[in-house]
Amino acid sequence: MKKRILALSLAAAMLVGAMASCNAKEEVVSSQAVEARDISLTLWGSEQDQDFLKEVSAEWATKYAAEHDDAKSVEVKVDIKGEDVATTDALNDITAAADVFGVGNNQLAQLTASNAIYKMPDSVVEQIKAVVGDAALSSTFCDGGYYGFPYAPNTANILFYNKSVFTADDVKTIEGMLEKEGAGPILANISSSWDSMTWFASSGCELFTGGDKTVNTLNSDAAVKTLAWLAQQIADKKIVYTDGNTSAAAALKDGSASALLFQDWAKGDFQDALGENFGVAELPTLNGEHMKCFGGSKLLVLNANTKEPEAALDLAQYIISEDSQLKRFEKVGQCPTAPALATNEKIAADPVVAADVAQGAYTIINQPLTDPSDYWTLEAAVMTDLRDGKLATEEDIKKALDTLVASMNEKLG
Repeated sequence: MKKRILALSLAAAMLVGAMASCNAKEEVVSSQAVEARDISLTLWGSEQDQDFLKEVSAEWATKYAAEHDDAKSVEVKVDIKGEDVATTDALNDITAAADVFGVGNNQLAQLTASNAIYKMPDSVVEQIKAVVGDAALSSTFCDGGYYGFPYAPNTANILFYNKSVFTADDVKTIEGMLEKEGAGPILANISSSWDSMTWFASSGCELFTGGDKTVNTLNSDAAVKTLAWLAQQIADKKIVYTDGNTSAAAALKDGSASALLFQDWAKGDFQDALGENFGVAELPTLNGEHMKCFGGSKLLVLNANTKEPEAALDLAQYIISEDSQLKRFEKVGQCPTAPALATNEKIAADPVVAADVAQGAYTIINQPLTDPSDYWTLEAAVMTDLRDGKLATEEDIKKALDTLVASMNEKLG
């Protein structure tokens, strides 16, 4: 009964937090035992996570049923709905959305503005922090509160490369890579707002640091010089646009490219393409400074309309536990958010995870304040013009960035 009282008090706290942020009508959760009932939850996750999620949710269901006398049966239905579409689909009809689903932290503002997900009460926030630490926890902060359970880091870029072309020393500087005799170009998704923020971050730019919407230095002199340098590399075909993991993997395989900046989720494609020549590292230096990137996390959020808040909360906590994160790594190869797992022998031996951990020291947490289209779309338009050769001079770039910052600030009000 103690476990049930604790769980119900957490569920009650969730409901209080949700009511405070959503102005929902008052609800009361009683700690009194109730008649046993069937408990059913729906969980959305990416296609690559399906086997892991089905296994771990089945484990949780057995455990939860054994620990709760009001649970006649417990079932979790796992459906394919990746982090890239979950928010859009949930907001189309939140009442039909999963009880628990995964999203990128850059989508939190849309969900909180629509009162679609639960704000975590302080007691739960402390439990999450105990597992994932301060950095990962900070990625769940939005609109004055914490809204999720981080299960994977979402670093914008690390470096993948062909070891038959570059040595470990070669990949320490991007200038050295570009000048390496016989090397093909470096691929980058130049016009993707998320990927291309790497060039701004590497210039020391700040965007909404600490959740402050007045902080926006994307038009700094350093950014202008970096983008002018990038424009020249594009013109010289030393840095070449790629639109995704499939085309990038094909270029690595046929030798038309020797390296690329990309996210870790596509590592399997690049491993298959390069075979024994597969290399991976943190980002190199540019002008003597370690390249930075924007980052965040993939996190589980709880549907504010769930009929089973207690069970949904418990399931989310189970999925981000250290044991479950280790199992996710073993099954999917996903880098964990739990700092305690960084020294795990299996995890430490994975070169992609090692690169993620190393790049983590140079990653700026993205904390969205509004609909991402209010700034990502604007930034992507500028980078598309740069990619297409429409912004070739520092003067053109400065003008475009001044307009970009002014437009972002106007959107934010």
